[in-house]
Amino acid sequence: MNKFGIFSALLVFLGIHTYLFIRLRQALAGFPVLQLVFTLIFLLCVISFPLAMGLGNRLPFSLTAVLENIGAWWVILLMYFIMAAVFADLLRLVNHWFPIWPEWVRSNYDLFKFYAFSAVMGILLIISVIGYIRFDRPVVRELEVELPRGNGPAGELTIVAASDVHLGNIIRKARIKKYVDLINSQKPDVVLFAGDLIDHSIRPVEVRNMHEELLGLEAPLGIYGIFGNHEYYGNISHAGEFYKKAGITLLRDSSVDVAGRFTLIGRDDISQHRRKTLNELVSGIGSNLPLILLDHNPARVGDAGKNNVDLQISGHTHDGQIWPINLVVRKMYPLSYGYIKSGKTHYYVSSGLGLWGAPLRIGTRSEIVKIRLILN
Repeated sequence: MNKFGIFSALLVFLGIHTYLFIRLRQALAGFPVLQLVFTLIFLLCVISFPLAMGLGNRLPFSLTAVLENIGAWWVILLMYFIMAAVFADLLRLVNHWFPIWPEWVRSNYDLFKFYAFSAVMGILLIISVIGYIRFDRPVVRELEVELPRGNGPAGELTIVAASDVHLGNIIRKARIKKYVDLINSQKPDVVLFAGDLIDHSIRPVEVRNMHEELLGLEAPLGIYGIFGNHEYYGNISHAGEFYKKAGITLLRDSSVDVAGRFTLIGRDDISQHRRKTLNELVSGIGSNLPLILLDHNPARVGDAGKNNVDLQISGHTHDGQIWPINLVVRKMYPLSYGYIKSGKTHYYVSSGLGLWGAPLRIGTRSEIVKIRLILN
């Protein structure tokens, strides 16, 4: 981003927070102690995310973790605070032209604003609890896919796929243990990670030895994964070492024969301009086995059909993660979430097992995908 872009983004950031600060603080008029407390908490929330993202690797590790958690919650809830403030301003505008406030409100306006502020905080608390539960209790989506066996043997396999785990300061080691237990309970033959296994920084992943929990995964035919865009935000060579230590076979614009049952292709992330075309990857495959593709970003799902891929598994979108962002994301991608079959190609885009930012799912759900693969 050039200097003008950075300056513009900074102005927008400051403008939004200034507007929100003024409006929320006004809601506490008549309560000076609460205004002071609010001011201190607001400033902490505002600076936490920029500090964690910009200086996280230079600050003490425990401080970075605290700042990132505070900032992550703020980034998500900020949108709802803005919606509440704008809605309140629209009501004030309507009341200016067409008086709608009852007498009690006009006579006790400061108290009314405090009640409104408290109501917003209560609603956001309820939303946060529901959103956390929808993240904390991932569901198992089951999918049955029948493919021609090619020159391999007929039979059935169980594949468990997960995307967007985002290991780091939000998704920590204790949660990985739960994820590993959930995956193992499905008794998979193969486990696939469709990118963004690591969040923006490799530091908490290495410091907490998160690979140790992933070594508990049980899949007799192997554990495979690709990079998403987030692996490139940190140290890419360290990310590769982490995959290796975790027992995950990393595919970067490469393919592997999985026990003579199918060929697994792993594309590098779409953000990498030097990644190979899917045609190049498919052309280099000599066997006639079914083709399964891992491609983190589903923006180019049409490539799979053009290259005779049988099944594509993607992630990246999080299905928007929170409402109403999920409605926007569904307009951005040809397939932003779920399953379709087009021609001979099956597609599944997962909403992700982990997430970015605060551990909240509003209007979406964390998941893993259990695929019953039938080879005929």
